[in-house]
Amino acid sequence: MRIVIAGFGEVGYRLAEKLMKDHEVLIVEKDLEKIRKASQLDVAVVRGNAANLLTLKKVEVSKADIFLAVTGNDEVNMLSGLIAKRLGVPKVIVRVENPEYVDKPLVKNHPFGYDAMICPQLALASEIAKILSTPGAVDVVTLSGGKVDMVELIVMQSSDADGKRIEEMNLPKNVIITTVYRNGEVIIPKGDFVLRSGDKIVLVGKSEEIENLTSIFGAAVVKKVAIFGAGTVGSYVAKILSKGPMKIKLFDLDPERCSLMSEELRNVKIVCGDFTEVKLLKDEEIGSSDAIVAATESDEINLATCLVSKSLGAKKAIAKVEKTEYVDLFETVGIDAFCPKTVMFNETLKLLKLEGVETLVEFGKVVVIEVKNQTLKKKIEDLKLPKNVMIGAVIRGEECLIPRGDTEILPGDSLIVLTEWSEVEEVEKVFK
Repeated sequence: MRIVIAGFGEVGYRLAEKLMKDHEVLIVEKDLEKIRKASQLDVAVVRGNAANLLTLKKVEVSKADIFLAVTGNDEVNMLSGLIAKRLGVPKVIVRVENPEYVDKPLVKNHPFGYDAMICPQLALASEIAKILSTPGAVDVVTLSGGKVDMVELIVMQSSDADGKRIEEMNLPKNVIITTVYRNGEVIIPKGDFVLRSGDKIVLVGKSEEIENLTSIFGAAVVKKVAIFGAGTVGSYVAKILSKGPMKIKLFDLDPERCSLMSEELRNVKIVCGDFTEVKLLKDEEIGSSDAIVAATESDEINLATCLVSKSLGAKKAIAKVEKTEYVDLFETVGIDAFCPKTVMFNETLKLLKLEGVETLVEFGKVVVIEVKNQTLKKKIEDLKLPKNVMIGAVIRGEECLIPRGDTEILPGDSLIVLTEWSEVEEVEKVFK
């Protein structure tokens, strides 16, 4: 396929790096510094403004199968997407940051003609809200259009799961523990594997069944949440959570913004003040929070707010992180970090549906792909899969099956596969 990517920032670079292995990739970028980075990849580059008709004609966008508008400028993305669609590109995906242009994380078949418009800020907020609504979750990924969830959580000390073999836990038929992270090692466990406190595990299954299980691992229900920053992410998290039973506090420095939030979010306590001052945090009893969300535009303020809140007694801290290189730093000090750029990358790959792969996301150190089986009719134990590959679920119609070795794969099944990046192409070959 011929794929044109408008914008060669972090999102554009990662998309190009992934897609160039199997497709012809062309880049449109006007920043000379970013263009120099293209020499590291097997891609062609046209220098210019992606919203300029002459630039898009120069890159022969009319011959493209896919156009991805992922610059850091909403208006450039929207205009270039309109031009690409008018010139006949079959699939156009557009990135926008401003919620004035879109009121939900993903809009398919947009009225302007785009095949999809993604707002990474709202997608990130939605992901954070889902984590807080799932007791004990560190991360939650929804796959196969909502038919199956993958939930990452930590086994707590003295919980029912601590010290137990997986086969002793009597998990529901449609739930499986696919991966365990222990001391930096990734383990694909068998039934006799013994769980220990501190293990980070990945559960796959139907969301309602997973939610009923979380207490086994010592997960506490989140009842009190403090959100710092009433921007796009913070206000959207508050909006989602306020529909449930949680007690929500939303902090911001801007009196005008606070006044607006007071009108829009009736079930949320709005606190206007400088939350970098410890006195305010103590006065608002942040130490009694089950979780806090730092969602300002400053990574440094988010880090400081999380650290101070945790030192005061807050049980869980989640932060929005703009610089992906900071994510490891946040997680090293016990803060769950989420980056809008990574969300945009993952959401775009989900929508592309290339080479029979319908979903492709990074879940911790594991890559999760959803593969459509076209013709194979075999038992899982007879498949010639690479060593570090596990089939976590089989989607058959509306049914979610947790596979065993003797489970037969049928044509039309969708398979949720966990693997490493280096094995993705081998997995694709098996099901081609």
